[in-house]
Amino acid sequence: MQGRYRRATIVTLISFFGFYAAGQEPEPPSEVIISISEQKLVVVRDGMWTQKFRVSTSRFGTGDSYGSYKTPLGKLRVCDKIGGGLPVGSVIRHRHSTGEILPVNAPGRDPIVTRILWLEGLEPANEHAKARGIYIHGTLEESKIGDAASYGCIRMRSREVVEVYDAVPVGTLVTIQNDHLPRMRRWTPAPAPIIAANKNAPNKESAVAESVRPIKPIAERVVEAPAEPRRTVERAPEPSTRGMFLGEGHRVLSQKAAAEMHRMRGPTFTNASEAMKGSILFADLPGSKGKE
Repeated sequence: MQGRYRRATIVTLISFFGFYAAGQEPEPPSEVIISISEQKLVVVRDGMWTQKFRVSTSRFGTGDSYGSYKTPLGKLRVCDKIGGGLPVGSVIRHRHSTGEILPVNAPGRDPIVTRILWLEGLEPANEHAKARGIYIHGTLEESKIGDAASYGCIRMRSREVVEVYDAVPVGTLVTIQNDHLPRMRRWTPAPAPIIAANKNAPNKESAVAESVRPIKPIAERVVEAPAEPRRTVERAPEPSTRGMFLGEGHRVLSQKAAAEMHRMRGPTFTNASEAMKGSILFADLPGSKGKE
């Protein structure tokens, strides 16, 4: 039993704080529906149920006449709330706390305890509800919850009536019917919006860490020297030996070849043109012993 109380309380807290996480205040429920045939109460918001509890209605049936001890049917509203902040099990008489606190199922006692939601009729069929003192309230006889056992009021377990008291504001519509509860989905709060972090925004911790970042020692720094330009060695061009071979060890030199031979081997001729005037030069070719 305590596990069910704990789960119901957790669901209420999640719904409540889910709205504050999204930056909204929880909206009041649109209606409370009580089924005589099922002996259940459901809190409705936006066509979906948020809380469900077992209750106990009149053992004398349904009706609205004075002295009948019957539970009225139809549309009513919460006209007043009494007992906010009282400890669970606090006795309430004539809508005032007596200061007495009783345990659940106390033998020989059946007072109104913990909280009261006073109902006012909105239809001719329940116009006497307020004057008759028809409440939704806590009871010590929790073992009878789920059965028709009251004297006209809607009885609830003390811890559960506290949840309804906290969730339902004055003016909330209450429908009491013989029919079963309508089929509804369970209501869940809207998810909280996700705010993306600004990556460019300065972070205090990162700024401090940046200011105390260790400096790398100079000895560990590697400085690459610029690459030296490649040196090229100029070589003297070799004399051209292109010509026409006349025989082994002989060739006829062109004017350009004669000039190169003149430059490389000394002033054998006064100029390149003399070397070309029908002269045949002997060159040292591989495998020959010719003379110049």
